[in-house]
Amino acid sequence: MKRALPTLALLVAVAVVAAGACFLTMRFTQPRGTMSHADAHLWIHSQLGLSAEQEKQLAPVEHRYDEQKKHFSELIRLANMELAQALLSDKGDSPRVKAAIAKIQEAQGQLQDATLRHVFEMKPILKPEQYEKLLNLTANALYQVNHAQ
Repeated sequence: MKRALPTLALLVAVAVVAAGACFLTMRFTQPRGTMSHADAHLWIHSQLGLSAEQEKQLAPVEHRYDEQKKHFSELIRLANMELAQALLSDKGDSPRVKAAIAKIQEAQGQLQDATLRHVFEMKPILKPEQYEKLLNLTANALYQVNHAQ
């Protein structure tokens, strides 16, 4: 029973971290509810006042980020499945459970890192005031993740 409480606490912590990473990713890529990618793009355009030339320059940056986001989201999905299977099979704390949790945390960290690299990669294309606005939008999303917990 003494081992069950730390395991449960760890699982709750992982769930909170997973929810926070998902919220941040969704907040950054889909700022208003259930917007499509096109709607989110228009929202960012309206917030940052992107020119047609900036949008053209950002297209490959956005494409790279979309691919990375898909990749890390798939890794998180697979690791969550692995964790579920380990929990059902092992019925408690086990090396398989810990390994699955580590995979989830690693993929979430990589996704958050990719999101921030994406923001930083936009800097040379944006005007200084646009980049400052983008940083503020990103920071606000991070603050909201902390307040949601």
